[in-house]
Amino acid sequence: MALDTTTITQAAVQLLREEGLDGVTFRKLTARLNVKAPAIYWRFAGKQELLEAVAEAILTERLADLPLYDGTRPWPEWFADLLHRLRDAMLAYPDGARVVTGARPQHTQTLGNLAETALAGAVASGLPLADAAGRVFTALHFTYGRVIEEQESTGAARMDPATAAAFAARFPTIARALTEFTGQGLTPRHAFDAGIRLILR
Repeated sequence: MALDTTTITQAAVQLLREEGLDGVTFRKLTARLNVKAPAIYWRFAGKQELLEAVAEAILTERLADLPLYDGTRPWPEWFADLLHRLRDAMLAYPDGARVVTGARPQHTQTLGNLAETALAGAVASGLPLADAAGRVFTALHFTYGRVIEEQESTGAARMDPATAAAFAARFPTIARALTEFTGQGLTPRHAFDAGIRLILR
């Protein structure tokens, strides 16, 4: 069976959706495609290249049409919208953030395009390049880390009552902050947005 990179990548994306990153192995991929390993190695030299193709597939679902900054609204607002799209793209798959953060921009076109477009937009808005780079890359790194935490953390919201009480006794100020946050009906999306706007302020 002759395979192209798209077929292999789509099969790997499906494995990611079903089993998370740990389930994306060459053994499972060859079994799913009913081929021998050389058929895949002919297209991908190793797992790093395969996962970068998966990262590109994840990102293009929501970021294929990156808009150029045109000055019709403040750059921080425009960039915040792009970062929300990045977050949504990674959250759409189990371990999506781990896959994307492990990709190299020079091998993952949309990842590179996102940073380039954001940085060019910041400079076009009037920011000096060094200041623009600080804001863009800090916001990107915050986004990656925040989504990894969302996907991997057990979270205080999942504590049973006894564990929650013990947590509150040990960390009372954190517990109060979490209670206030949830009491206002705020979601992880609100928390992410607040962090982004703090960075870009």
